[in-house]
Amino acid sequence: MKRIGVNQEALNIVRSLAEKGREPHSMLICGERGSGKKTLAKDIAKILLCENGCGVGCDECRVCRLIEKDSFPDVMTLQAPETGNIKVDEIRAIVSQASQTPTEGRFRVFILADLDRSVQTLIQIQNILLKLIEEPPAHAVIILTARSKELFLDTVVSRTLQLSAEEPTPTQTAAFLIESGFERMDAEQAVCRCGGNIGRCLEYLNDKQIRENAESALKAMQALANSNELELLKELTLITGKKNGFINTMGFIQRIVYDAQRIRAGLPVNYPFSQKLCQRIGEKFNEIRLVEIYETAGEYSKRAAVSCQLMPLENALAAQLFDRR
Repeated sequence: MKRIGVNQEALNIVRSLAEKGREPHSMLICGERGSGKKTLAKDIAKILLCENGCGVGCDECRVCRLIEKDSFPDVMTLQAPETGNIKVDEIRAIVSQASQTPTEGRFRVFILADLDRSVQTLIQIQNILLKLIEEPPAHAVIILTARSKELFLDTVVSRTLQLSAEEPTPTQTAAFLIESGFERMDAEQAVCRCGGNIGRCLEYLNDKQIRENAESALKAMQALANSNELELLKELTLITGKKNGFINTMGFIQRIVYDAQRIRAGLPVNYPFSQKLCQRIGEKFNEIRLVEIYETAGEYSKRAAVSCQLMPLENALAAQLFDRR
């Protein structure tokens, strides 16, 4: 399936260099979670290895199809675990493998994904990779992905091509999800809940708990709009998944408020979380109060991440959201 037209600027940079025979050998892709960093990295691998020539990335030849399925032997991906660190020995293995000649293609491409998760070993990882990044073998390409380049050593940043993964528009994401086989109604609801972030939309569609968290956010904000503090507290205490569910719900509350702010300001919202609810919240609360609610949800999300008990947070949050100043 052909990619939707996102991250074209980054791909055009790599494509232009490849067409001139100046393929970049060390790249750093930055962007928010779910913005398509790994997808961009794979698309770059296709540009470099496509059977139709460097600079193409046709998505149709045997090599491009294998890369898409993570099955091409000369493209290796090392994914940081969701809650843990990449092992230093795994990085040393990558450095060793980089010296080996490709099996089929012109290059061996190493994708080290989500390095920002590897908090405890990130500095050590960079020091081990530094020589490879500075002087990569002619046949080796290394692509790092993370949320921000600020996490990296200056020596790494200065020696890599900087690329950004840009979130597609909600319309593009809805079209992508429908083309991927999801029902139109489900795809459009995912975009309403998660915006154009494809990764988050896929999580929403594939995880019942996340969908229930979105529903909790909807009911909690309805209770707030109705000035029903008891109902708000009830919804907060019934959140599915407890800590992770609470954090997800705060994120959805922030999205509701964001859409309400745009509607209040007369700005277009193509896929609002809930047109009726966001319209009502935008009318009930002034701009200052909307900002306070948005920031409160963010603050309690951070508190939940480090807290062992949610009940005190739920009570405090309900009280703060009903601040009657």
